Amino acid sequence: MNHITRPLPTITPDNEEFWKSTREHATRLQRCNVCGKFWYYPGPVCHNCGAQDWTWTRVSGKGTIYSHTVLERAKGNPYENDVPITIVLVRLEEGPVLMSNLFDYETHELAIDAPVEMHYEDVNDEVTLPVFRPAR
Repeated sequence: MNHITRPLPTITPDNEEFWKSTREHATRLQRCNVCGKFWYYPGPVCHNCGAQDWTWTRVSGKGTIYSHTVLERAKGNPYENDVPITIVLVRLEEGPVLMSNLFDYETHELAIDAPVEMHYEDVNDEVTLPVFRPAR
């Protein structure tokens, strides 16, 4: 397990199944049984149609970079020991956008629409973070 110094997510009843799936290295998101759309961040109603009928469904973990930034300085905040750190918004093949980190990339691979794949960072017994690497 990795030594992470930055803040970790709070596990709640709404997102507990999501964090369980990341610990299993098999990410599941909510998919509406009415309109068929996936959504993220977990919650009690579909973000598209408002239905309360949904199923936790495994996602491919494949996507593309929607946006990115590199945090190079973080003096005095929780990310101070983790810089530089690349923060990405990734649009999954299934539609939702997740904020995460990009690791093990070459400079030319950090680009809008670049293909990426989900991997996992096992932090402790309760939290496994979904992270991304370039799809090669």
